[in-house]
Amino acid sequence: MQRLRGYVLPLSIVGAIVITAYFFVTPIRTWNTQRDLLTERSNRYAAFEEVNDVLQDEVDALRDPAGVRQAIREQLGYLLPNERRVPMLASPDAPITLPARWPYTLVASIVTLRESQYAGVLQGNLDTFDPQRP
Repeated sequence: MQRLRGYVLPLSIVGAIVITAYFFVTPIRTWNTQRDLLTERSNRYAAFEEVNDVLQDEVDALRDPAGVRQAIREQLGYLLPNERRVPMLASPDAPITLPARWPYTLVASIVTLRESQYAGVLQGNLDTFDPQRP
């Protein structure tokens, strides 16, 4: 009997800890998971709302005759009878002659990289460089 009493107190403490964890820790963990999920879904919803607002603005603009004319001009290149298209020539390539020392070698490397990237874009191997897009 004495031997059994020595085990009862530690087992009852362990049991109390397990019950406490079951009734307090598990719901708190579930609540945190649901809160994170709600935040993620709210952010997605806000992004969809933003896209819908932009599309609604475009629809509103296309309901107006002036908006339709503007869209035709931008997307199809339509000109009015009294307008004339003036083609713009590409700017000529400027020669790059920089000294071969420290700050200029860095600039020359950047220019060389951009030229090779531009050549890749012209060949269709690369996408255009957009520093705003990761």
